[in-house]
Amino acid sequence: GSGWSFEEQFKQVRQLYEINDDPKRKEFLDDLFSFMQKRGTPINRLPIMAKSVLDLYELYNLVIARGGLVDVINKKLWQEIIKGLHLPSSITSAALTLRTQYMKYLYPYECEKKNLSTPAELQAAIDGNRREGRRSSYG
Repeated sequence: GSGWSFEEQFKQVRQLYEINDDPKRKEFLDDLFSFMQKRGTPINRLPIMAKSVLDLYELYNLVIARGGLVDVINKKLWQEIIKGLHLPSSITSAALTLRTQYMKYLYPYECEKKNLSTPAELQAAIDGNRREGRRSSYG
């Protein structure tokens, strides 16, 4: 619902800043939040995974290090990213959740800063993945 006070929102955001005191983390988060605000899709609430705030900074770095979102989808590198984020392997839909959250919170930023792929290529990667999923389910 919309019962979110600014303070609660901020408490959540602050958790992201306080994961560690890497100055690059602060720089990245400041930049990400203001970028998303400017494009009219402000980050009003943070995604939660495994009962804690999803570390958008680490997620972004892990994905970029592997060539960006489209490469991660095409090369099926989600397991590495799940490990990198220290998420419990018991989260069955972790890959899908991460992809969804990345698309919502980080992909516009990736496009702006790194220009590693286009939204059309992303759509093709997702569609390709879907088709393959269907194929293998006949096995």
